[in-house]
Amino acid sequence: MSKSLFLSAAAAALILPSLVHAQDPVVTVTREPLPVSRIGQAVDVISETDIRNYQSLDIASLLARTTDLSLVANGGPGAAGAASLRGAGADHTLYLIDGIALNDPSQVGGGVDLGLLSTGDASRIEVLRGPLSTLWGSGALGGVVSITTRQARAPLEGDLLAEGLDRYGSARLGLGGRSGGLNWRLFASGYNDQGVSAYDQGRERDGFAQTQLSGRAAYAIDDHTTLTVLAARTHNRTDTDGFPPPLYVFADDGEFSKSDTTLGALGLETRFPKGAQTLSVAVTDTVRDLYDDTGVSTFAGRGRLASADYHMLYRVSDATRILVGAKWERDDMRTASTWSPPGAHDMTTGSLYGQVAQSVGPADVTVSARHDDASSFGGLDIAQASVSAPLPGGWRLRASAGQGIKVPSLYQLYGDYGTATLKPEKGLNIDGGADFGYGTGAVSLTLFTRTVRDLIDFDMSSFTYANIARAKASGVELEWRQRVGDALTLTVNYSNLSTRNLSTGHAGKRLARKPQTTANFDAEYAASQKIHLGGGIRASGESFDDAANTVVLKGYILGDLRVRYTVNDHIDLYGRLDNITDSRYETAKGYAQLGRRLWLGIHSNFF
Repeated sequence: MSKSLFLSAAAAALILPSLVHAQDPVVTVTREPLPVSRIGQAVDVISETDIRNYQSLDIASLLARTTDLSLVANGGPGAAGAASLRGAGADHTLYLIDGIALNDPSQVGGGVDLGLLSTGDASRIEVLRGPLSTLWGSGALGGVVSITTRQARAPLEGDLLAEGLDRYGSARLGLGGRSGGLNWRLFASGYNDQGVSAYDQGRERDGFAQTQLSGRAAYAIDDHTTLTVLAARTHNRTDTDGFPPPLYVFADDGEFSKSDTTLGALGLETRFPKGAQTLSVAVTDTVRDLYDDTGVSTFAGRGRLASADYHMLYRVSDATRILVGAKWERDDMRTASTWSPPGAHDMTTGSLYGQVAQSVGPADVTVSARHDDASSFGGLDIAQASVSAPLPGGWRLRASAGQGIKVPSLYQLYGDYGTATLKPEKGLNIDGGADFGYGTGAVSLTLFTRTVRDLIDFDMSSFTYANIARAKASGVELEWRQRVGDALTLTVNYSNLSTRNLSTGHAGKRLARKPQTTANFDAEYAASQKIHLGGGIRASGESFDDAANTVVLKGYILGDLRVRYTVNDHIDLYGRLDNITDSRYETAKGYAQLGRRLWLGIHSNFF
């Protein structure tokens, strides 16, 4: 699909007739509950209604509908996956669940394998485009994805979802309730999928299986104090393809991986007339094992992330708010493989951060800063500023300028090819935009530019990781949402991204696996009180698979159709058809993606 066609679609959206005012959702990704209209950065919100309508089983499929985000996956369900926001690196997006970082210190970049993140019990997802390292630290160089889990709304509630077909299926069970000061919820899910061969020329299927258990409880000790406990455990098994002997080229084989992630957190919030303070402690533990086609373990890794975070929000006046915080974090990595002896390494980081928000007339001006002191690289200071200014006639202007950081992972520092003297990756992002709300619709335009230096890459001359890369990205983002009558909602987003590798040897080349254009169109239609219809189109432009820009990944267009039928107050029947044209496409060269699929399901509320 051509750039001109995308722009024509966006222009057509702008001239559609105005037909209830666009909602202004409250988000918490900025560590303070605020309406989106008061935040100086671009934020997408996937609501509980959206999650229900889209029927997605994994977080990646939901994120793919947001603006200026592209996905890369090494195969079908459960395969290693990553998302890029505004052309940023795979480990430059920080993932949070109920405010807890999901990083795995045993991963090469210390980030998150997006392919293993299921929708689970998510009730809301916030996607902030641009850096927020001043408030969240390392990993938030390109953006933040914040997932919020469900809380009970009735004295006793329960729901069961079951869906699938002959070769794939999923079941999800939730129980919860609220009584007095206690709000609790338990969740369990199972997902089994025979998948598709990861090798695009392969014949055998690479399956995926996942089980998940989680629990959340919040207890109001009194009118001012709430104690929250969160625990979760996820087990995954993923079949993969590799480079079997004697040819050692990519092909079908019996390799597979297993992983277990355990998460636990405790939070205490105290509210007072002029603000609130929160203390939280959390531990995330991930164990990964890779096996060859004979079932012999070739790699075992354990990553543990422990943290303690305190922050206080204080309202000095109606116009001035101050946020101050401190965080301690310890990363641990243990690895063993057939090619290297066992190793154990750790890193600790202490942080101080703060933010001042000042209302100047109707505008909000925010300035934040952070100081990190790490055992691996010493001290580091960063800052960020933003402004959101409403104007008469439904307009709003916003702008931000700030630094983001990504610290070297333990593997990059101390692994088989590590370099202990690596410096953090640093980015500078500047963006600005305008929003216009009119009647039942809203339009948004954003321009941005970002430069990242000291990028960590594998140095082929020394066979070690080194700070040898620089990159720049800039682009334009268009978003439009329109209510047509009481039944139809249309959502469109489009981005045009220009990326440049500024590193020696690749100067002027486009960054690998970063499509220049991406676009989404979604329509939701309440045909009657019982029937809800939906459909979407996702398009991605051409990109390159390698830094030298010699291997092309063709652009693609995917479509889906969805239907939900409400039988009664307790039962919904639903179905969806993914990839309706059975498009064959790649997000990484040589790796296959799923073709057309039909899902049928039932959702039952017990109480």
